[in-house]
Amino acid sequence: MSSPRRRPAALVVVLALLFSLLACSSDDPENAAAETAGQGFPFTVDHLFGSTVIKAKPERIVAIGGGDMETAIALGVVPIAGADWFGFTETRSWVKPALGDRPAPKLVQSFEPKYEEIAALKPDLILYVNTVNDKKQYETFSGIAPTIAAPAGTKNVYGVTWQQQVQTIAKATGTTAEGEKVIKKTETLLADTAKANPDFAGKTITAGVFSSDAFSAWLPSDPRMRLLTSLGFKTNQQIDALDNGDFYVKLSPEQLEKMNGDLILLAAEDQNGKVAPGVAGSAVFQNLATVKAGHVAYFGGAPVINSNSDRGAFSSAFSIGGPLGIEYVLTKIVPLLKTALQGR
Repeated sequence: MSSPRRRPAALVVVLALLFSLLACSSDDPENAAAETAGQGFPFTVDHLFGSTVIKAKPERIVAIGGGDMETAIALGVVPIAGADWFGFTETRSWVKPALGDRPAPKLVQSFEPKYEEIAALKPDLILYVNTVNDKKQYETFSGIAPTIAAPAGTKNVYGVTWQQQVQTIAKATGTTAEGEKVIKKTETLLADTAKANPDFAGKTITAGVFSSDAFSAWLPSDPRMRLLTSLGFKTNQQIDALDNGDFYVKLSPEQLEKMNGDLILLAAEDQNGKVAPGVAGSAVFQNLATVKAGHVAYFGGAPVINSNSDRGAFSSAFSIGGPLGIEYVLTKIVPLLKTALQGR
């Protein structure tokens, strides 16, 4: 028989230990986050087309939106299948480091999706976040599996900010704490880069692409423009005024003068760094004040973006963006911009 006098002492020790553990749990954000992640499901995610209930942590994710697959991977969540925004048939070189030794997602088509192929994958979550915001497409995907669309209020096609994309996908996959870390890390990287390059601040930039014998300028909602403004640049208000609800606007020869600013950044080079003949031979473009002053920078255009070359990696990372794309492209785009600002 145990001594009656020893029981209270033992009880005190047990209670002290219990209170200590509870205190540690409530004071440690990582422990609290872990508990939340484990107990958070089901989640309801509100979006452009209503709301979707995620009943349990998804294990078979298919990512359709531009950058949705890469964003999920940045969160440590590897989809079983995903779409490359430009239809490339291989995993991008700048995405591979984040995969580690995990198998890459099967690549599927986002333009005119093959619904039967996607249904055959038996997904338990479809990411339709940064897309053309087509309600009919969304409803078809929803008939296959719970589907998350762009945040409510999204106006432009492919108009979701990378932060919104991270937050939406993180909530749907139960990785909210990781999402906050990823956003903080990426925003710090952008802020530090902007601070290190004060000559970017307040400069007006026009950016776009020459493709199919036509000049197009990207609108403020485009991920490339969002990155540039994060570095301190201002968008060109003459281009902004042409906003058509898309992520770019096609310019007629008569509208090319609107591209003038402190700097023009144009996707128009081929694999060898040669500027497209339609650009080099355009008297209207070459006579723009900005171009004549040498304040123009070129990088890989349409013929380059779907290649495994360094130019292709730069173009795709810049265009797809998100945490992985931004991290890859920053150190490469800064010298390009600085040289162009100096001019001739």
